[in-house]
Amino acid sequence: MIPKKIAILVVAFGAVAGGLWLHHYFSPGEVVKRKLLAAVEAFERESILGVMAAVSRGYSDPWGFDYETLGGNLHQVMDAYDDLEVDLVFGEVAASDHEVRVGLEFVVGGRYEGTRENVVGSGAEPCTAVLVWLKEQPGWRLASTADLDIPELREELESRRPR
Repeated sequence: MIPKKIAILVVAFGAVAGGLWLHHYFSPGEVVKRKLLAAVEAFERESILGVMAAVSRGYSDPWGFDYETLGGNLHQVMDAYDDLEVDLVFGEVAASDHEVRVGLEFVVGGRYEGTRENVVGSGAEPCTAVLVWLKEQPGWRLASTADLDIPELREELESRRPR
């Protein structure tokens, strides 16, 4: 039989560990990471509505893209490529109660006219981004992209950035 003091300590430790896990699981940074992964899965399934559900209607970024142009660009990629895959690596996550910034490295691949190829980025030179998520009603939404480097589009992105 387990002594009563040890049983109480085990239960107390379990309660504290469970509370810490719940606090971490529901923290803004972790919630946003799960929402981002769900948006990536929707992109891979070519569900434009699934992706755009994670984007704020007020989305805007330094390159002049907004909610509609972002959706249009995603639609073009989904229309041109089949069997889309995103290799995603999370970087630094900076979170407050109302804003989360997520650093990413990613490579997007797909099948074009029967041939598998990288759409953007590569293993040697992945794309990088810092995404800004804001807490809106009813939840976290992608509101902007603070930094973006797509090797294949560097010149175009640089020309669009305001001076």
